[in-house]
Amino acid sequence: MMKNIVLYICLAMLPFMFTGCSSDYLDVSNAGQSDDAFVMSSPDEAFKTLSWAYAEYRQGAVHGGNYNWQDPLGSDAGYMSEFPTANNVIARLQPEATAVNSAMGLYNSLNVVVARAARIADLISEKEEYQADAEGNVPTEWTQVYGEARTLSAYCAWELVRHFGDVPFGYDNQIVEEYELTSRFAIMDSIINVLKAAESQMYVLGQGGITAERLSRTFANALIGEIALHAGGWQTIRTDVPGLYGDVQFETKGTDDGASVYARRTDYMTYITMAEQYLSAAVNTHSGSATLVTSDSREANNPFQKVWQEINSRRISPESLFEIGTVPGTGNAELGYSQGRAGGRHNNLAYLNTFAAIRIIPSFLYNAFEPGDKRRDVSMVVTGSDAATGREALVPLGVGTRIGGGGPSINKWDKNRGDDPDYPNVSFRATGINYVIMRMADAMLMLAEAKAISGSDNGGAVALVNQIRERAFGDANHNIAGLSGDALLDAIYNERKLELVGEGDVRWDMIRSGKFNERAIAVRQEMSDMIAGLEANGFYTFPSGRTISNYVWTKYVQVDGNSEAVVTQSPDPSNPALYPGWRGIYEWGAEAHEEYPAKNLAIKGLYEYIDPDGAEAAALEADGYQKVDWGIRVWNDPNAKAMLNAAILDGVVGRETAAPRYFHPMPLTLIDQSKGNVTNGYGLPNQ
Repeated sequence: MMKNIVLYICLAMLPFMFTGCSSDYLDVSNAGQSDDAFVMSSPDEAFKTLSWAYAEYRQGAVHGGNYNWQDPLGSDAGYMSEFPTANNVIARLQPEATAVNSAMGLYNSLNVVVARAARIADLISEKEEYQADAEGNVPTEWTQVYGEARTLSAYCAWELVRHFGDVPFGYDNQIVEEYELTSRFAIMDSIINVLKAAESQMYVLGQGGITAERLSRTFANALIGEIALHAGGWQTIRTDVPGLYGDVQFETKGTDDGASVYARRTDYMTYITMAEQYLSAAVNTHSGSATLVTSDSREANNPFQKVWQEINSRRISPESLFEIGTVPGTGNAELGYSQGRAGGRHNNLAYLNTFAAIRIIPSFLYNAFEPGDKRRDVSMVVTGSDAATGREALVPLGVGTRIGGGGPSINKWDKNRGDDPDYPNVSFRATGINYVIMRMADAMLMLAEAKAISGSDNGGAVALVNQIRERAFGDANHNIAGLSGDALLDAIYNERKLELVGEGDVRWDMIRSGKFNERAIAVRQEMSDMIAGLEANGFYTFPSGRTISNYVWTKYVQVDGNSEAVVTQSPDPSNPALYPGWRGIYEWGAEAHEEYPAKNLAIKGLYEYIDPDGAEAAALEADGYQKVDWGIRVWNDPNAKAMLNAAILDGVVGRETAAPRYFHPMPLTLIDQSKGNVTNGYGLPNQ
């Protein structure tokens, strides 16, 4: 007989915590004692035990395989320029190209947290002190840590559903001989009910000393809303497992490929109404100390950038509903390396080594943002950090990683940024920059989406979008008005793309909207038109009026006569070293950098065409500027053309009417030992 499979381990068999948790998590009065009574002897001891589960998620899953589950690499705004590579095959919608165990560590880690956090909550629920507190009308330390455990378990279960689809579920802390797939809709219903029962027992952010590095009622409300919004949204479901979804009925669009179809449950409005209720609670009644950052006392006066200034300064942002805390130099804290602004790899300053997996699709860089939108330069950047020279470097378009290629990268995380970039104890893959799981702007725009889908409050949805836009522009002159139905939804999804680019949400908006293929086809056509224009004319002008050209001109300068490198802020179109804005480089002070006194990069021709044979080009070159390949690299390099064609959602080609296939594979051992009850679908491998 097949041996029993221990899917999850009971709490008493666990160590207490991982290295690298903050000091509060490490102070256990008797680390050698691990019985249930001791670990539940007080709310503080219970939380110290729960901190182990937080640490497991931080170490094992929050990074999503270093690239946030490839979500930022597979949308109509972002892609990956490494080529060839297996690191983006799910992002590209190419499930056949992945390996069956490619997400094994992530899958296992999430299941561990689901089980361990649930076990902690079960133990707390048996405490007389907790039971007495739960009878009351206000949260206490006992009810908070109980709700925290339930929410952490539910959140990781949601991560399983979101990234793997239908999975075995409900086998927590048991020894089982048989298991099978559970419908994602049943799982979402289950975890929503768990969260509903727990959320009222928790503190809102700021209450009881709870910061955004711990789970709160504020986040629990937003999480219910997010899950409900997805439960009621379009998604790819399996059609190769009869009876999997029970009596749930669906409407579909496109073709069924025999294994999957793009579908939305017919009772979706029940979930949209629920999403609206709980997102409203998170944004309004239970927001606690969380707030949309709308002011900035700095001369730059860019409240949107202020959010990221806090994160890069290793502080919790007032806008965050939940962050996973990290420690500089310790453990898996590599957000700034894997997803931040590009940097070079050189021993002169190893810390600046930044892989920069997330790259901005050129058509998005040139065409997405309206003039005056302060989010543009804060979110995207065309230069990076040269570790060898300490200078700012233009990152060429085409194939490559770090500053060697790939063009514009995400600018929200930048090792040069922050109040003190030379932060103690950092290393290039352990920056100590927190992972922001959700922030207020995200919750507000999801609330707007729910209102628009239900049609219950179009005016309220418009008002929420305009709060975001007023922060972005600094005035009300760019507000939207009078929209409803699909026009309003399209405006909301576009606003989410502008606000959240690089954060992993745009891909899910594309899926949930039911318009994934349409948007994928559109961005591929935009790029095709751009490449054709560059090849034919040497430039291409987008509907925005911005022009990409085969060449730009660059020159190293000292900003305003400053003898040191400058981390720049607000853009100044009259100064080519300050436009685009929010770039530059920090004066790191490495001895090898001293021979390069001019470290900031002036750029001409980035957004307007300069005739390389004309008078303006000649004058620039006479002034010390160098002509540099830019747009030419996307069409005259066959490797670059192949990379762009593949990396930007090529899985939609030939499947224009079929469902997008975006899930990761469940691991081989789970499949092999399931007695035939569990298989990967969607074209994913099963061996």
